Amino acid sequence: MPKTDPQLGIRLPEPLKRRLRRAADANRRSMNSEIIVLLERALPENEKAEVAVTTPAQ
Repeated sequence: MPKTDPQLGIRLPEPLKRRLRRAADANRRSMNSEIIVLLERALPENEKAEVAVTTPAQ
């Protein structure tokens, strides 16, 4: 990832941070890379998925 990519500071509960660290270690990734992989899986790029995420339930 280029150093010119925008940065995002977040606060995580300590138990979640530990889980993230364990997952990153198990996958031989940095925590940043692990977060990116998880977010890309959770937020697909296709329009149908975007509509499902952004449209409030009725």
